[in-house]
Amino acid sequence: MPATELEAGSLYIMLFLRSHPPIPNDFHWAFYFHRGSNNGIKYHVRQQGNSGWMADHGSTAGVMKAFLLIGLFKISDVPPALRESIDGIMRTYDDRLNVPGVVCTCRIWLLWILALLQRPVTGARLLNCDDLQALESEVKAWGNENALSASNNEQPRPIAVSSMCGL
Repeated sequence: MPATELEAGSLYIMLFLRSHPPIPNDFHWAFYFHRGSNNGIKYHVRQQGNSGWMADHGSTAGVMKAFLLIGLFKISDVPPALRESIDGIMRTYDDRLNVPGVVCTCRIWLLWILALLQRPVTGARLLNCDDLQALESEVKAWGNENALSASNNEQPRPIAVSSMCGL
C-alpha cells in the first residue's frame, strides 16, 4: 500500500540499488526510524572491502534524497513508550558482524534484527509480523517493482506500507 509521507515514530526498511541496470532481488538493505521533521536514524551494516562488515548507524536528514535509494517500506508504528528501545536493538549485533564461520550481509543482519523486533519489550511487540520470510518476499517484490524508476532517478521516491505487519 502506498503512503505519501514519512510518519514520526515509524520504522521503515530502506532498499537501495546495487547495480545499473537493476538486478532482481539484488538490494542493499537498511532500517530507518523516523523521528519527525525530516529527521531520523539510519541503521545499516556495510562491507569494508576485504576487511569485513561494519555497523554504520547515525542521524540523517533528507532521507528521501539518499543516493541509490529505491524507497522506504513501513513495517512498524513504534509506541512512544518503546521508542527508546529501538537504538539498543539495532546495535545488538554490532560487535558480532565478523564472527568466523558466520555469514553476514546487510540482508542477513536486517533479518536478525527483524527477529529481535518480533520479541516482546515490556509486553508489546515492536514488529507485529509473524512470518519474516513472507515480509522479506513482500519487500523484495516492492523493490523489484520500483528499482527501474530509482535507476532512472524518478522523483519522488516511493513510500509503501507492509500488508504483513498489521498496519
